[in-house]
Amino acid sequence: MQPMRLYDVASLGEIVYDSHNDGIAAEVAVIVPLYNYADTVLEGLESLVRQDLPEFSVVVVDDASADDGGEHAIRFLERRRARFATARVLRHHRNQGLSMARNSGIAWSSEPYLFMLDADNRLRPPALSRLLEALHCSGAAFAYSQLFWFGDEDAIGIADVWEPERLAINNYIDAMALIRRDALLAAGGYAVLADDHGLEDYDLWCRFAELGLEGVFVPELICEYRVHAASMVRTRSIPNILALNAELALRHPSIFYPHGAESAAPTGMCRATEGAGRSDRSGQRQ
Repeated sequence: MQPMRLYDVASLGEIVYDSHNDGIAAEVAVIVPLYNYADTVLEGLESLVRQDLPEFSVVVVDDASADDGGEHAIRFLERRRARFATARVLRHHRNQGLSMARNSGIAWSSEPYLFMLDADNRLRPPALSRLLEALHCSGAAFAYSQLFWFGDEDAIGIADVWEPERLAINNYIDAMALIRRDALLAAGGYAVLADDHGLEDYDLWCRFAELGLEGVFVPELICEYRVHAASMVRTRSIPNILALNAELALRHPSIFYPHGAESAAPTGMCRATEGAGRSDRSGQRQ
């Protein structure tokens, strides 16, 4: 598998805000894809300000939003510029979808660890430091936590220890994870599945498993996933779940059919789980 070609991805947009605190080096960059979430993006950014990790960067990727979320982000980051080693807002020339928005964030950052925070979610104060410590101690490719759901429903997710064989049943790991840059590049970045209807994080974990890369689970409620009717999972992933599941099986036969076709999961089984939430859910978070 060829590494992601960053110079191609970087051409998808242009920097519209860029702030640097000279002399401050950061290990972590938080990538925030933003598309029509002007009403929630400031909550997510404010949750970053409250993190206890002293130095880190943030890259907001405005995926050609039709609202003014990008402008909200710029004004917020300008007010709080002293908090971040680097604060950057990139605007795509046209809408590219969630996978490519994340890839742009990878291309426009240089930190060795990258955290993916969608613009409708938020973090509790120790999230980044806990996940970074887990990576330092374990040597894993990525670190993830248990989720707390909020919004239309309050619940706790089903994230658990890294067991690649469980990926054949459902996705128990949310996109909110701290990932080593070298692992992301080795896997080729985020792929676009089925007209970008979702499951790009599920696909990434499958590729990590195929590459022999490991995740480490932090059993704490430090990442918060917003449950709401307008989320991508409910408007696009669930209606297209059969096509998405079929594509995942074709992309990763060694995961879904490790012993040949006879090991296939029962027809119609929904492998994706909203917010790495409960196993009776029918969609994947996004």
